[in-house]
Amino acid sequence: SSGINAEWPLRPGGMALIALWGVIFKDAKTFAIAQAVPPTIMWIVCFFFMPESARYYLSKGQDEKALASLKKVASTNGRSIPEKCELYEDIDVKVSFLRIVSNKRLLVSAPINMFGWFMTSMVYYMLWFSAKYLAGNIYVNAALLGIAELPGRVAAYLLMDRIGRKKTFMISVILACICMFISIWDNSTNRKVMYCFGKALAGSLWAVIYLYSSEMYPTKIRNLGSGIGSAAARVAALLAPFIGSLIEVNASLPYILVGILAFICCGVFWFLPETAGKDLPQTIEEFEDLFHDKPRKYEDMAL
Repeated sequence: SSGINAEWPLRPGGMALIALWGVIFKDAKTFAIAQAVPPTIMWIVCFFFMPESARYYLSKGQDEKALASLKKVASTNGRSIPEKCELYEDIDVKVSFLRIVSNKRLLVSAPINMFGWFMTSMVYYMLWFSAKYLAGNIYVNAALLGIAELPGRVAAYLLMDRIGRKKTFMISVILACICMFISIWDNSTNRKVMYCFGKALAGSLWAVIYLYSSEMYPTKIRNLGSGIGSAAARVAALLAPFIGSLIEVNASLPYILVGILAFICCGVFWFLPETAGKDLPQTIEEFEDLFHDKPRKYEDMAL
């Protein structure tokens, strides 16, 4: 989750930076070049300074480097690797949808988790694309909505360990929809405030869903599970501007549709397991243990 934690200040800052480029660079070509500079710098930094994963070293037969990488991670987190630590790579890893549909709990949990990704993206982009309907300068509005994510993400990380991932997600999605509802009948200033609150809550949704998905799925299908969830989010991003445009038909129609979906999402999301304070599941059996709050202790580490 450390990579996810490192991401939270970058997205809001990037959104605000895009708005700033829009103010400074009026020409589309110059604007595109300016947008390309920050990610190019980040790519160069990551290429030269980001370490390889322990799994990569194991796949190349470099066990000593893999162990050194794990020791560095443990030291950074204030932990230590057990003295009797045997590293091995599970070469029998067959990643496919069959691993999901072959287990009843996964077959039910995966679509619910995808629905959570869908709602996160829908709420986020509904607020983002609807910024054009706000009064005032469009670039200032975009910058405000970008910066507004920051406190929401901070709040999410503070709440997730206290009340759990599920409750943080459910509270955020409902409150974000309420903010959108309130903005329908308010004046321009209060509407902008409600949008900022809603955007902050949408930012917290991204913080939760990324972390929750990585903690819920077992190791062998973690990438697959998170990937299909992310795909559901992209579908919502495609639909969001079309649903948002319904505001021209009826001011409350798009928010009613999203509100109904949000309540349904919260209802089914409750059936997923809570992952706060629990070890990451390595197998399907350990994934099922999440539903029964069974504690686990690992004496060895499988990569």
